[in-house]
Amino acid sequence: MDPLQGEVVAEHAATLTHRVFAVLLLILPGLGLIFGATQLGASEAEGRVWLAGSGVLLAALGALIVAQQSKSRVLVHSDGVERWGQRGKLWELTWHDAVELRYRVIKVRLGGVLGMLLPALGTNIHISLVDSTGKVHKLPANLKGMDVLAERVVDQQTTAHFPAARTKIDAGEELRFGKPIALDKEKISARKFFGGLKTCPLDAIEKVSVVGGFLKIRQKGKTFAFTTTATAQIPNVFILLRLLESLTGQKDTLRDRDFSSQAYVG
Repeated sequence: MDPLQGEVVAEHAATLTHRVFAVLLLILPGLGLIFGATQLGASEAEGRVWLAGSGVLLAALGALIVAQQSKSRVLVHSDGVERWGQRGKLWELTWHDAVELRYRVIKVRLGGVLGMLLPALGTNIHISLVDSTGKVHKLPANLKGMDVLAERVVDQQTTAHFPAARTKIDAGEELRFGKPIALDKEKISARKFFGGLKTCPLDAIEKVSVVGGFLKIRQKGKTFAFTTTATAQIPNVFILLRLLESLTGQKDTLRDRDFSSQAYVG
């Protein structure tokens, strides 16, 4: 893979959340156990050793998490992205080498029926990039400005690979977007519920939309949607959407995207 040479356009460090939890749930309880061990008498030597050992283990684990999170960050370059951690630079990948983008957003809710009725407590965005060898490079989900990072990564990767995808379409090739979707210059194909593919001519598409994490394509004259497919199951879903925009002339699909709460929620 080519080394990154472009300028750094953004840096996203880890949030404080994991470090705060590490202090509250590991370091402080660990120190409490160690203190408790010092209060035991000589006749309780076995219990003192157990408490002290458990306390040291908890405190050390918490300290390790704090140290790791303080080093966790992602640098976005004009020509690629790199991931840093406790051991320094973990990986780097140019946009050209990131041949596949997988995108998923998960709403964090309370359990049970009440959780479905109340607003979500938060949003976790999961992004991974796959290189030409099939190796998966994951971005942390707990970075500051994760919605902004998601938009930057998606736009850069999509822009880098859209021209080649459009060239293949214009040449009459069929592009596959995982198992659910296939596209060529005349039609789009989608997986049937019980297997196999069904097709819809591009000039018969009435509307393409993304609602609640599902790609919905409506066909003219049909009561039900031609396909309703979870965006999380479609590799390079943003390239697919941009291709559909350019092939059908519909310009609403990618407008006013809200990565964190509305448009692409898996």
